[in-house]
Amino acid sequence: MYKLFIVEDEHLEIEAIKLILSQHGENIEVIGEASSGLVAIEEIRRLNPDIILLDINIPEINGIDVLKTIKKEDHEKKVILITAFNEFDFAHQAIKARVDDFLLKPIRPQQLMDSINQSIASLKNNAKERFDEKMNEVIFAIIQKKYSDARTALISYLDMIYDYHTYDIMSVQAEIKHFMEELNIVTQDMCGYELNSPLCSSNNMQFVNGYKNRYDLKIEIMKTIDKVFDRMLDNKETRKNNIEDILNYIDRNCYKDISLDQVGEYANMSSYYLSKIFKKETGVNFVTYLTERKIEIAKDMLANTDVPIINIALDLSYHEPNYFSKVFKKSTGMTPTEYRKERRGTALEEDEQLGNNHPKDEKFAEKHREVS
Repeated sequence: MYKLFIVEDEHLEIEAIKLILSQHGENIEVIGEASSGLVAIEEIRRLNPDIILLDINIPEINGIDVLKTIKKEDHEKKVILITAFNEFDFAHQAIKARVDDFLLKPIRPQQLMDSINQSIASLKNNAKERFDEKMNEVIFAIIQKKYSDARTALISYLDMIYDYHTYDIMSVQAEIKHFMEELNIVTQDMCGYELNSPLCSSNNMQFVNGYKNRYDLKIEIMKTIDKVFDRMLDNKETRKNNIEDILNYIDRNCYKDISLDQVGEYANMSSYYLSKIFKKETGVNFVTYLTERKIEIAKDMLANTDVPIINIALDLSYHEPNYFSKVFKKSTGMTPTEYRKERRGTALEEDEQLGNNHPKDEKFAEKHREVS
């Protein structure tokens, strides 16, 4: 669904546009209207429409100046100017301000829909380019063997897809299918590994039922990425004991109660020497880095799941929930409960910290333990 905003000071014109859209614009939602330039700018900032129908001759600020403001703040918004024949001398100014199209009054239904559909096609193309760019960030991080970067880029990629497609899960599936196909090509070239994931399946209903939220989808994709890293990094003969491999190992195992000695054993070096090069290369000591990674996982779970705080603490190998809360507050300035309330905007019961689980909480926790 594409959001459209109307800027027009003639009430009959607004009603005519709405009537045309109600009859022909199946994927268009009119989210607001304004009759003056100042109000239009304020409302467009607040409502963030995709397409703006903008009359040139409006009070306070004329349409050309509104157009310039819109394009300066967000050049990807589509602006269709509405003009009377005697106002067409504004055309040169409008073109310089990057107008997307013109409509002459009186507006004809076919012309309006053609112009809007052209804008929608351009929006889709722009979105596809952004998706591909972000998708390539994820894949490039995997190629570079940067596990933490891959996870961060994946979260950003999924946020972009879900925010754009909102409730259209089938469109989300199409994007993820494309991503998995590209990732499969890369992993076969890099390490001869062919992806075997439910996400590669063409079962539409399985996808729709299983991945209605981005957190579940992120967990499933990270399972696959973990397997790719297993193939790339767990072979001692080909492993390079550089700081990047060491950080990958910590990032993939940070939910465990891993020690500097264990990381040293993985890297085939003494804990004393590892401690020295770790601080030199990262600027922080091992414990600080490990804690930061755990807090990032905790923040993700608090914001996106109903897993009780005591379970999150245990999942991250904090056997004393009170100590976990102190560490979390020192890092974020908030307790876990405060952070969850702020991120989710809901009043959660304090007894959550006592471990009163629900079946879905255990499912979330189990999913997370598999891939954290």
